[in-house]
Formats: sequence, structure tokens, C-alpha cells
Amino acid sequence: MRQGQVTETEVREAVRLFREPHKAKQVIAALTELQSYGTDVLFVDGDLHISGDLDLSDEEVYLLVVRGDLTVGGCYGDSDDPESFLLVTGDMRARDVVTAGWLEVHGDLHTGRLIGDYNDCSALIGGDVHAALFYGEEHWFTIDGRLDANVVIGTPRTSAECPAVLELDDVRLLEHFDRELLYADVDVDADGNPLVEVDGFRDFGAVKRRVRAGQPLHAHGRD
Repeated sequence: MRQGQVTETEVREAVRLFREPHKAKQVIAALTELQSYGTDVLFVDGDLHISGDLDLSDEEVYLLVVRGDLTVGGCYGDSDDPESFLLVTGDMRARDVVTAGWLEVHGDLHTGRLIGDYNDCSALIGGDVHAALFYGEEHWFTIDGRLDANVVIGTPRTSAECPAVLELDDVRLLEHFDRELLYADVDVDADGNPLVEVDGFRDFGAVKRRVRAGQPLHAHGRD
């Protein structure tokens, strides 16, 4: 839009595709101010393939609309400050996803690690979610289809029925995350046997950085 290839009329038509009307209302209200903030609106009429990472904040993108499928070879990321919006009318595939902004996919979402971040914004997936690991944190996920995840960490805030969940005090988190990422202490019980206690993430920022960089969360590369 900053290069004049997309008109305001086209953007207004495109955002009507949002299934949550408040998003379209918010984007339309912001259109007149986007130029002064130096952010952009991108519109793709068809499929979009990005070979590497796609971070809307890094690209200074306020809104990306893909009328088709979106494939990201690396990590997809967005932000809640400043807010960013992604609308995909087809399916989305990404190596990993770290979402703090407004994410809406009308088809299925296929990814390795799906990480939510904070609760100001939310995600809407019209189809199924397929992920190796899902940690929603405080982010809300509306999933109209099925949630198919090998590992679900914490009880996510979601409309979907969840597979078995590893709560944040479950010692089995050590099978999926390095110890330095967790509040994990080793004590002994009354009989002198080792007693391991886990109490959530010590450094959630480090978890997100590893996912964005494509690095394993566990030394043995399990996740």
C-alpha cells in the first residue's frame, strides 16, 4: 500500500473477509494513520510462499492478506505491540509459529511448534491445527476444527477439545525442555530418594527465541 500498488478501497474489501468483524473495523479505522507510522498493508491475490522467516513486525507490516495458501519455510511471527494482522483464506504451513497478534486462517494450520504469547490479541483457525508442540500461554485460540498436537503444554485457552495436557508443574516437561528454561529443583524425599519439582518456565523469552531461530527446546532435539 505504501508503494501505491494497493488502494484503500481494495483493502476495505479484503478485510471484510475477516470472520471477526471487530478486526475489519479496527483496520479500516487505522488506514488513514498507517502512512505516518511507517507500517504497510500487503495484499496477495493467490498463494504466497516465503522460503525463510516471516515476522510482520520486522517487515513493518500492519496487515497481510493472503487470498490463498500461505507457506513459510521458517518461523512465522507477529506482534501485539504494535498490533499486526494476518488473514489467510486458505491453509497455512510454517516450520514454527509464535503469535502475539491477530492471526486468522480459514483453512488448516500445519506447524512444528505453535506458541501463543500474551492475551491482548487472539488466533482463529477455521480448520484443524496440526502441531508437534502447542503452548498457548495466555493467548486465546479459536479452533473450529480439531486440535492435533503431539504435546500440549499447560491448559490452553481454546475452544477446541485438547489432547492430553502436560501441566506446568509436570516433571515430564523436562523431557521436552532444557532444565535452564524451567523452574526445576531437585530435592530428596523422606527416604532419601531424588525428588524433582517443576514450576513452569523460568525464561519464556528464551523459549520464544529458540523457536524463532529453529533451535531445539531440549538438548536431545526432541522438540
